[in-house]
Amino acid sequence: MGKKPFLPIILGSDENAYGMARAFHEKYGIISTLMCKAVYPATKFSKIVDIIKIDNLDREDVFAENIQKIAEKKSKDYDKLILVPCSDYYSEYASKNREIVEKYFCNRFIPYDLLQRFGTKEKFYRICDEYDLAYPKTAVCEKKHRLDISDSLPFDFPVMVKPDNSNSYDYLHSEFEGKKKVFFVWSREEYDKIITEMNKSSYEGNLIIQEYISGDDTTVRTLNCYSDNKGKVKLMCLGQPAIEAYAPLELGNYAALLTDCSAEIFGKIKNFLESINYIGFSNFDMKFDKKSGEYKLLDINPRQGRSSFFVTSAGYSLAEFLVENCVFEKNLETVYANSDWLWLSVPKKIIYDYVKNPEVLERAKRLIKEKKYAYTLLYKKDSGIKRYLYIKRYYNKRIKEYKKYFFEKT
Repeated sequence: MGKKPFLPIILGSDENAYGMARAFHEKYGIISTLMCKAVYPATKFSKIVDIIKIDNLDREDVFAENIQKIAEKKSKDYDKLILVPCSDYYSEYASKNREIVEKYFCNRFIPYDLLQRFGTKEKFYRICDEYDLAYPKTAVCEKKHRLDISDSLPFDFPVMVKPDNSNSYDYLHSEFEGKKKVFFVWSREEYDKIITEMNKSSYEGNLIIQEYISGDDTTVRTLNCYSDNKGKVKLMCLGQPAIEAYAPLELGNYAALLTDCSAEIFGKIKNFLESINYIGFSNFDMKFDKKSGEYKLLDINPRQGRSSFFVTSAGYSLAEFLVENCVFEKNLETVYANSDWLWLSVPKKIIYDYVKNPEVLERAKRLIKEKKYAYTLLYKKDSGIKRYLYIKRYYNKRIKEYKKYFFEKT
């Protein structure tokens, strides 16, 4: 018996990883191999992934050793392998270990020196200056200056406070009271309290302090892109949050997204990505600043976004773009997504109770009524009773989270 055409190897086990596995299963009927350090709720009891759990896979030496070992084994049965990192550090390891990765996998990754140019928010904002991309007023401080900097900020409170890379190994493994992915800080006193606790932790990285751009969740946009192995952008899909997540370690993640379309945003980001010869998936977050009348970039992720199944569910399969380019070597036309769709990661009750923007609420209600919506983790072809009940409980827990953590953004 000959080899099978291809196999996706997905790194991670969160909702992002499941969304990519579902995309491959929906389009090609294939069960993806999933490498992870722990099995998270999103992939538990799933029949569309073959899980390989490896302790400490989030360490680079463990990653390099095991990706080679697994790839050698799988390449005996498949003509081509595809590697899909679902976190920033897995993307970093793929770039740093390109010799190993490119020996076994048909999709390419950007060189590590390019990745380093926007590997932290501080570096990303420097490259924004080069390409005339707007971003919020920003101050960067080292650990030793964290408590001093609030005296000399070039803007007033309230501010946004973020680790230079909230998905870095350093920050993810730090522990302190009140830890969040992003801090909305309304006063100097609140800032000092947060930093005092943070300074007790192992986190040594820089902090990003930014002017707060007023506006609720619906003023944010998230853009997912795919650039082929030659660095040409082939897919752009824009999303407008109806609401974001509010649990402390999920602040800034999206809980419900509506498809959107903007020729201006598409044009600027496409030019940027092709100018730097970017390869693979990328994800940009931005927020509209009514004072300047423009969207300001918040960050870039060197992977598809955590909520990227909204792209696939809206009719633009991320798996298809990757496979058609890298496996079948087709030169696809660029697609600018333009559909009418709602993606959810919370019960519909959250939309009805917490979305205050009347136009967004009305559109979300209409799409729900028309059944033009999807949940990443509720997949009919992967809905054994054990998994179905487990995922329903997983989503329903969000109701308590919003009651406990939700706050108004003005």
